[in-house]
Amino acid sequence: SSSSRGGESKHRDADTMGRKRKPAGGAPPAPFGYGGDPGGAQDPYGAAKRSKSGGSDSSRPSESYLVKKYRPDTYYRSIDSFARYTKSHRMLDASYVRLDPDIYSSQERPHVFSTRIGGEDLSWGRGKTRDAAIDCACRAAFALVAAHGYTDFDMDEDCFTT
Repeated sequence: SSSSRGGESKHRDADTMGRKRKPAGGAPPAPFGYGGDPGGAQDPYGAAKRSKSGGSDSSRPSESYLVKKYRPDTYYRSIDSFARYTKSHRMLDASYVRLDPDIYSSQERPHVFSTRIGGEDLSWGRGKTRDAAIDCACRAAFALVAAHGYTDFDMDEDCFTT
């Protein structure tokens, strides 16, 4: 008969179950594509990321919001619909970007925002508040795709397209 010691089984310990065992000693293998010296390996992509994000460019807008993360202070159906539209069409880089107020603003509507997709400004809107300006920009964007059945939103004098 087999002897059982306190309920232990013939299997490996629970904390090593299903894991690969590490080799006993020696340096870890070199990362793929870097040659043999992991200590002197350089990240070819990290330098490009740092050079794009580093430094301050005065022509870049100072305020922008990703569409998928933006939450307006008040509910606008056009903003909600635009978020769903960009998500369903996989426009993951879509954002609302504040523009220079000298371009389209007026005394009663000082906020100017654009919808930017793929690095290009698609539409613009101005309003008394940030959310009202983004609402106008979203309605203008829907006017551009009206031929595809998106005719729920009307444009007014505060909505701009190219």
